Amino acid sequence: MKNKTPKFRYIEWKTPDEMHFTSLQWQSEIGFIQDEHRFFEDMLREYTMPIIESHLFSRIKELIDRLTDSRENLKSLQQQVNEHANRLDRLVENVDEPKEGRQYRQEHKKNLQAVNAYLKEYKQLKKEIFEAVSQALKQQKQKRLLT
Repeated sequence: MKNKTPKFRYIEWKTPDEMHFTSLQWQSEIGFIQDEHRFFEDMLREYTMPIIESHLFSRIKELIDRLTDSRENLKSLQQQVNEHANRLDRLVENVDEPKEGRQYRQEHKKNLQAVNAYLKEYKQLKKEIFEAVSQALKQQKQKRLLT
C-alpha cells in the first residue's frame, strides 16, 4: 500500500479568517492531546502492578518511550502552530502583499500536513496503549478468578 501525500489545493482559496479558524482548531486539539498525555501517564502509573504481573513490562516501557517522544513532538508542533497563528495578524494588516500571502498559505499547507501526520501517529499510539492496559487488566482478572 502506497502512502500518498494528499494535495490540499483548496488552501489557495481560503480566506485569512478561515485559516485563523483552522489554526484555532489545531491549538484546541493540541491542548486536548496535552491533557490526554497526562491521563495516559497517570493510567500507566495506576496500573503498574497489573502490567508487571502480566509480563507486559517491556511492551509498556516501549509505549511510555513513544508517549514521551509524542509529548516532545507535540511541544514543537504547538510552537509551530502558535507562530503560524501569530503571523496571520501581519497577513491581515498587509493585505496588499500577495507574495507574503502565498508564503503564508504554503506554510499553512505544511502545518496542515504536519498536524495530520502527528494525529495519525498519535491515534495509533493511543490504540496500542489502551490495548496493552486492557490486556494487562484482563490477565489480572483471570488470575484473580483462578485463585
